Amino acid sequence: MIKVYASKGTRSLRVLWALEELGAPYEVVALTFPPRVHHPDYFAISPAGALPAMEDGDLTLIESLAICEYLNSRFGGPLVVRADEPGFADYLQFLHFGEGTLSPPLAWARRFGPRLDAALAEGRAAFALRLGVIERVLADGRAFLAAGRLTLADLSVGYVLGLSELSGLHELLPVSVLAYEAGLKTRPAYQRAVAAV
Repeated sequence: MIKVYASKGTRSLRVLWALEELGAPYEVVALTFPPRVHHPDYFAISPAGALPAMEDGDLTLIESLAICEYLNSRFGGPLVVRADEPGFADYLQFLHFGEGTLSPPLAWARRFGPRLDAALAEGRAAFALRLGVIERVLADGRAFLAAGRLTLADLSVGYVLGLSELSGLHELLPVSVLAYEAGLKTRPAYQRAVAAV
């Protein structure tokens, strides 16, 4: 059985959400955040000391989107868009956009130190600008970012939109992005994933 090491407010939500969408059985090992402080033995599972980690028999993966891709392949799911399918370019773009582009300003906005005010302003401005990319894609009333269905791109971006609440940047979400996020959060699989930790 799939084992997921998880904690509230971490990227483990992406993995649990994917598992729920796939209808795959799994077990959650709930850890106190940050695990590197509270669970020193966790380094034997994840040398990075970060969450999530997933074990499937002898296989261990520690990168949330890599885990999601693995699970989709393992359980034959519809969460990945193939290169020969319409919407592949959008899928690929937003799969990486969530983590690589949209997420970093949240960390800037939470930075402490002598440049706190500047870091907060920089994070807010960058996040607002990057939300515009999503807003443009949703302008035609789409419910999902690619291929007309839920994909890992939505899990990638949707996780960060939810995380923006913890960073105090959720108020920056445009109406269409708020509606998109709300639609993702109403999915039964999402709700089960949130309740799993």
